[in-house]
Amino acid sequence: MMTICDTGPLVAYLNRNDRYHAWAVALMKQVAPPMLTCEPVLTEVAYFLREDRVDVDPLFQLLERGALRLEFDMSAHWPRVRTLMARYDRMDMADASIVVMTELHTRCQVLTVDRKDFSVYRRNERQVIDFVAPPKR
Repeated sequence: MMTICDTGPLVAYLNRNDRYHAWAVALMKQVAPPMLTCEPVLTEVAYFLREDRVDVDPLFQLLERGALRLEFDMSAHWPRVRTLMARYDRMDMADASIVVMTELHTRCQVLTVDRKDFSVYRRNERQVIDFVAPPKR
């Protein structure tokens, strides 16, 4: 099963001050590499890390080690991203890209902190997306 990683778990893993840090560290120990992600997610991760004055180089190290792999071509899939963003008012480009990635990799799970959103999003119009999120508080 492929693992697709959203922004939240990466930020939590790389930022010791994040409220989900312990959860993300424990989760990353269980996930078989490589985790797949996309450029919109990397953009968000870098933004949030810099906002909290956290070094972004460990993000690049995950890519360098092959623990994280870019696996999405926006130039090929932007029409589907556009359709999803039109359907879901709250969906951003990173989430839309993640949903498209789940459509491309039928046996996958998404790592996210966005339980509320990924409970609503559907792949291929009606299919529930298998995701792992922090326990409800």
